[in-house]
Amino acid sequence: MWFVTMLGPVPPAHKTQEWMDLATQVLAYRVTYGITDQVVALGPAPDEYVPRRTEWYRELTKDLRRW
Repeated sequence: MWFVTMLGPVPPAHKTQEWMDLATQVLAYRVTYGITDQVVALGPAPDEYVPRRTEWYRELTKDLRRW
């Protein structure tokens, strides 16, 4: 459900590669940090500042706003 809500059911006719790259990054983030939320793509924001995770979360949040 989170995937369709955030990215839509299929890639757009234009910017398909950009859409695929973002979808891959979101999936990688979910697997890396064990996100299982069925509604929120990235789950809750990190509780504490952990450089790699916090920055990745911020970047993905910003990128998801475009879709």
